[in-house]
Amino acid sequence: MTPRTSGLVLSAAGIALMCCMDAVAKALGAELTAFQVVFVRFLGAAIWLALWIALTRGVWPRLSDLGRQLIRGALLVATATMFFYAVANLPLAVVAALGMTAPLYVTLIGAVVLKEKLDARAWAALLLGSCGAAIIILGGGAILLSGMEGDLLAWAAALLAPVSYATILALLKHHSSKEEPAAMTLGQSVVAALVALPLALAQSFPGISPILVGQTVLVGFLGAAGFVLVISGLRLVPVSVFAVVDYTGLIWAAALGLVFFAELPGLAFWAGAVLIVGACVINSRRRLA
Repeated sequence: MTPRTSGLVLSAAGIALMCCMDAVAKALGAELTAFQVVFVRFLGAAIWLALWIALTRGVWPRLSDLGRQLIRGALLVATATMFFYAVANLPLAVVAALGMTAPLYVTLIGAVVLKEKLDARAWAALLLGSCGAAIIILGGGAILLSGMEGDLLAWAAALLAPVSYATILALLKHHSSKEEPAAMTLGQSVVAALVALPLALAQSFPGISPILVGQTVLVGFLGAAGFVLVISGLRLVPVSVFAVVDYTGLIWAAALGLVFFAELPGLAFWAGAVLIVGACVINSRRRLA
């Protein structure tokens, strides 16, 4: 198996596990606040990763990497809080589809902040992606068999989460050559858990139940394993190639939402998702040209 193929397999497996983690986080959202979900997600990931590194005698996070870990950890808390709040109040597939707009935000930020010129392909991608997101939002995105309806704050969180997620992806690609995947994920998970702790304690935790404990353990494991696989894949393939693999998350999110939360993606969701994916493809080819 070539390094490129290995990177694609690792990336696809990581995306699948991260989608499963999102589904567990959505279930936890019925009992915990968004900050509490963020805290248990990263605390659980840190515990699993520490055990893995200890058992395999792997590389531990280095003090010299603390600066990078602090930046990524803070961004992870912001991203995860918005994302988990969104999935708790909106269909899983809808939030996943809106998350696909992250590469388009990178292009727009580059134009506004870095004064990069936007060619015809860039404008076409931005217009197509915006239309896709608008169709999903205005169309509701899914038929909610459970009767759940999202609020405006949830829609705002779903739209803003990809902005910080895009920044994290760029940092992961840049930092992955300097840190080992497990150590990298452990360091940023510890930072994220510490940042989220006081926010999580602002409201009391619910009573302990076997189901809640199981979900808490599972969300940490899936988050840790998924992130390690994603980072390992990013080390072997370009970000543009990884972005294409990332689109498989839409299928996972739609399937998990239907099976576990009675969320049936409607026509508006699929129409908007196709436009967003098309926009990202156009954008990635523009960067490769």
